[in-house]
Amino acid sequence: MRYSYKLAICGTIFFAASSCFGNPDYLPSRIAAYGPEDCKPVVEQEIDRLHIDRQKITKIDYITFYISDSESGNEYNYQGWINFNNCTGNYVVNMNKSCQILSEYPMGSCRLEDVLAKK
Repeated sequence: MRYSYKLAICGTIFFAASSCFGNPDYLPSRIAAYGPEDCKPVVEQEIDRLHIDRQKITKIDYITFYISDSESGNEYNYQGWINFNNCTGNYVVNMNKSCQILSEYPMGSCRLEDVLAKK
């Protein structure tokens, strides 16, 4: 009786594992922990931390910035590009794949002091 119980458990595990490996659609072709839009809360928090005037923001684009693309895999970061209505350019929040901020910088004619909320 005990032997047949162990055999049934092993058979169930084997069946479940073999059904996963036999179906190519079951396994993803690549593993990604996040997408660029998943970093939105981090960018929103940074906007609040810097006291950027939300009335001056026209849109925020979330993009994947590819650093390198090779046979061994892709190396990339995520970026939030904040566009404003009072300057030509953007404020960029550069993040790693886990949405941790690596750097931030203005582009074009946008300066941080031009987009801050008035106190």
